[in-house]
Amino acid sequence: MLEAYSETVEELLKNLETSVNGLTSGEVERRLQRYGKNEIETGKKISPLRIFLSQFKDLLVVILIVAGIITALIGIIEDDENVIIEIIAINIVIILNASLGFYQEYSAEKAIEALKTLSKSEVIVLRDNEKLKIKSEFLVPGDIVFLEAGNLIPADIRLIKSYEINVDEAILTGESLSVRKNILPLPEKTPLADRKNMIYKGTTISSGSGRGLVVSTGLNTELGKIASSLAGIKAEDTPIQKKLKILAKQLTIFIIIIVASIFLIQILFVGLDDFTELFIFAIGLAVAAVPEGLPAVMTLSLAIGVTRMARQKALIRKLPAVEVLGSSTIICTDKTGTLTKNEMTVTLIWTLDHQYNVTGTGYSNFGQIMKVNTAKQVESKYTIELKSLIEIGTLANEASVDYQGEGQPYKVFGDPTEISLLILAEKDQTVEGIKNNWDIEYLFPFDSNRKRMSVISKNKKTGNHHIMVKGALDIMLDLCDSYMESGQKKPMTTEMKDKINKISERYSANFAFRILGFASREINPEESKKLVEEKKSQLVEDNLTFIGFVGMIDPARESSKPAVLKAKRAGIRVIMITGDHMATARAIGTEIGICVKTTPITGVMLDKMSDEELEDVIKEVEIFARVDPSHKLRIISALKKHNEIVIMTGDGVNDAPALKRADVGVAMGITGTDVAKEASDMILVDDNFANIIEAVGEGRRIYDNIKKFISYLLSANAGEILTVLIIVLLCLIYSNHIILPILAIQLLYINLVTDTFPALALGVSPKEEDIMERNPRDPSEPLLTKEMIINIVIFGLLNALACMFLFIWSLDFNLAINFQEADLSRQRTIIFAALVIFQIIQCLSVSQNTTIFSKKTIENKVLIGAIILAIFLLLFAIYVPFLQIFMGTSPIGPIEWLMILLAAIPILFFSEIYERIVFKPEKLEETSESDTVCD
Repeated sequence: MLEAYSETVEELLKNLETSVNGLTSGEVERRLQRYGKNEIETGKKISPLRIFLSQFKDLLVVILIVAGIITALIGIIEDDENVIIEIIAINIVIILNASLGFYQEYSAEKAIEALKTLSKSEVIVLRDNEKLKIKSEFLVPGDIVFLEAGNLIPADIRLIKSYEINVDEAILTGESLSVRKNILPLPEKTPLADRKNMIYKGTTISSGSGRGLVVSTGLNTELGKIASSLAGIKAEDTPIQKKLKILAKQLTIFIIIIVASIFLIQILFVGLDDFTELFIFAIGLAVAAVPEGLPAVMTLSLAIGVTRMARQKALIRKLPAVEVLGSSTIICTDKTGTLTKNEMTVTLIWTLDHQYNVTGTGYSNFGQIMKVNTAKQVESKYTIELKSLIEIGTLANEASVDYQGEGQPYKVFGDPTEISLLILAEKDQTVEGIKNNWDIEYLFPFDSNRKRMSVISKNKKTGNHHIMVKGALDIMLDLCDSYMESGQKKPMTTEMKDKINKISERYSANFAFRILGFASREINPEESKKLVEEKKSQLVEDNLTFIGFVGMIDPARESSKPAVLKAKRAGIRVIMITGDHMATARAIGTEIGICVKTTPITGVMLDKMSDEELEDVIKEVEIFARVDPSHKLRIISALKKHNEIVIMTGDGVNDAPALKRADVGVAMGITGTDVAKEASDMILVDDNFANIIEAVGEGRRIYDNIKKFISYLLSANAGEILTVLIIVLLCLIYSNHIILPILAIQLLYINLVTDTFPALALGVSPKEEDIMERNPRDPSEPLLTKEMIINIVIFGLLNALACMFLFIWSLDFNLAINFQEADLSRQRTIIFAALVIFQIIQCLSVSQNTTIFSKKTIENKVLIGAIILAIFLLLFAIYVPFLQIFMGTSPIGPIEWLMILLAAIPILFFSEIYERIVFKPEKLEETSESDTVCD
């Protein structure tokens, strides 16, 4: 194996047959063929056979199969053709049912697998001397990779440039503290934990930036060797899935008791006559009545739902988040890039002697730097302050821009704020021209704690050394002991700091500018050398000279204001949490409808508050400004004290604890670090706030549909059980015989026809029109609400009474006297058909919160298609000759169908009354767009 840590960078480049310009495209293809993809296989692959066989693990199904085999052998011995046919038919239905269960589970597994592919991390590499963003699975040994804080390391990498890189290696070494890295070669046989020039797959960069050379990928990495697995999409059961499995077990026990009771009644009152038929019927009734399909239908519904969310740019990483989304009451959101476009454009330059307007928008050099009140373009050589400010913005910068031709947007990589500064430089001269005049000796990357970035640089022409710093204006002013005005350095005073702060606050309040300050200090070569060796930012970023500030505009997304209004209508409060100044945050908040009822709270104010004080004021506060990531934890904790269900967005390394603490942590897909994404429950692919609201709506739809098909399946099964129970008891009282109103094969067929296709259709039904106008759901709400239980019981009873009426009506006088000895195929066919029709009515009833006689019913094409299929399958079972033999059915005429429809009228009437009166989702007061206009 290549011992990359013990070689110099030059030796390593030679051995890996690469260069500082990266690999060529052709060489990458050859290496992919040689080394394979940069993947470690995690978990078992989807096995269709295993999924299919798992459908037969249910105890009742196993008992039925065993009982069927025994009964078939008895039928063969006794030469009873009818028993053999019935057993064959029952087993065919069981296999068909298992096939549908397989389809549901396999589809769900494939959907989850597809989401894993979507969630794979990306990395920026240098190939053909150009920066490219690629999926990390396509990395090969020899690639040059750009590294920054928050990156999840995608391969084993030897550092070739390191600026303050610290790495969390706990996953490999167990060491809880971050390890500082460098680029110096090490002795051979250096232990893994002491390899300071290496970073390994699966570890994370906690701070700093740099470049690295990929030396091992996939199974050849240290992580691959020990077959560890990385976190991907979590496939754990959601709380509702766990509740549903418990409910299914409880129902199984309950139904087994009922079926066993029917069987015991036969033995006690009638004896062992027709034992075989009753035994098969009892097991068949249990299999048909227990809603075994509930977990499978719900898993498929969740999988389809999260796939739909992914298409809407919201990638669910952990399935429980889907359930929680629908009950969320608070969204704590970042401003930059989430509520705004994150397309920074410098439009103002302010120095002590001049103010400049910058024209042009976006990532194009079309525009000019112009003095205020003049039409003349200002050359950067006219003022030393302007020239110095542009140089600082270009050199203290880790972004890159590539010119694509006149009038064309630049190809950009990096943070939008830094990109905007490079575009500013391009409007004055060129980034390349500025960088050619300077050597970067060391760089201290930006981090959210320091709120600044600095470089130690050397001018190639003069040999002078400079410290150049850019960052948050208030922080920068505290680091300055002087300022530059008209080319002269003057002592900084408290009055001057206040003057500059007030000017910047006016710009922020009036124009929603994001303000960035610039400062520098000239140092001698000896001091520069010492500072580079010591690498301590606190020594570098001090005694600075203030140069000026720039104002950047990051316009609000067009979708933000409608999304905020939609959130309010849904009973969800939106809180903005930003590192920007209060005035900027307030201006953007006002623009998009986050009305500021109270004064925004700053990070400084937060630090002075006790937890109790924060819990009190947080009821009204809608904007937090100038906060650190650590403050987010306190905000979430305060909100949770009020039993709020909190969605929290974040993108940085330090946001990870808050994302984990939130009920739903949302990481940014574009600006988010790998660490933030790993800690999150959901990734916002395009960083757009509006898609959080869409995800909430989708979460509500999924939960709504889950409740619909639970209500439908349980009420359908209650109808079957009560129908059999009431008619069996009636016959027992009347004739001292147990007469089966329906055959086991017919019950299983109903299970196949009405339980599966309509239930699947309910699981993917479109959302109700008012779903985002209701109060958020109480997360402690039981799976079966009181209203649902009432509906299930009443429907089951109406179902049973209607079937009892049809059964009695269908008997003529002679048959009524001796029906225990008669052929009851006609009567059983009527009950069989009636149960299907009644359950179709129930399906239509629960499908929406309004009358079934509406346009919405017809527009639900999936549901209508499922119902039509169920009806066709019913007609096939009744009128197709060979199915009649298997199903024990006989043709019924128009009179029978008319009676079935007449018997359905009370059920239909009940469903309409229930939907219009009993079930009325609680709506919020009407919210109009004018309600989002802030004073």
